[in-house]
Amino acid sequence: MSEPISQIVKKIPFWTNLSPEEQAIVSQRALTKHFNKEQIVSSNTAACLGIVLILNGGIRVSLISDEGREITLYRAHANEFCVSTASCVIQQLSFETIVTAEEDTRVLVIPSSICERLMNSNIHVRAFIFERETERYSQTIWAIQQMLFKRFDQRLASYFINTYRNSGKTEIKKTQEEIARDVNSAREVVARMLREFASKGFVEIKRGKIILRNIDGLKKML
Repeated sequence: MSEPISQIVKKIPFWTNLSPEEQAIVSQRALTKHFNKEQIVSSNTAACLGIVLILNGGIRVSLISDEGREITLYRAHANEFCVSTASCVIQQLSFETIVTAEEDTRVLVIPSSICERLMNSNIHVRAFIFERETERYSQTIWAIQQMLFKRFDQRLASYFINTYRNSGKTEIKKTQEEIARDVNSAREVVARMLREFASKGFVEIKRGKIILRNIDGLKKML
């Protein structure tokens, strides 16, 4: 049986800082949504969603160029908030992003109208949202630094190491196209570098996945 909204909303970090009236409004208006893998959660062409708490799964926040190239800015996973989905009520979010589910994902949505009301009436909510916004901005700058200042072999090695640290698994179930999108490069470049990594014994290339064979060797590249 699905957990009722009245229980899920208590997972919101600022829940205890809400007044009884504000808690009642959030309980009444908050809702859960499910997104399939690769389904768009939010974009500049869609209606403003509001802030979301990821209950399970994960999302990717990206920029799309006029030529259709996608640049991954950051990711958010279970028990993390995403405020990029509420750009319509956060004036400081001046660039347009697209938010996509990286896997089957379920989120708690606090609608944009409620977000705006809480931000205007509750300093704790406003501070929380600005804190999350600052964290995501830092992640965006980090992604840009990676592209500008690191060699591609180092970027790819860093990606594999971070993925291993987050999952604890040496098997990365992603296609070369998905990895290219994650590291902000072309699939052909990723394929060429993977072959080089494989020749050095760092990885093993399988259909639809990469197996890390030498974590220490990848670390030394950094």
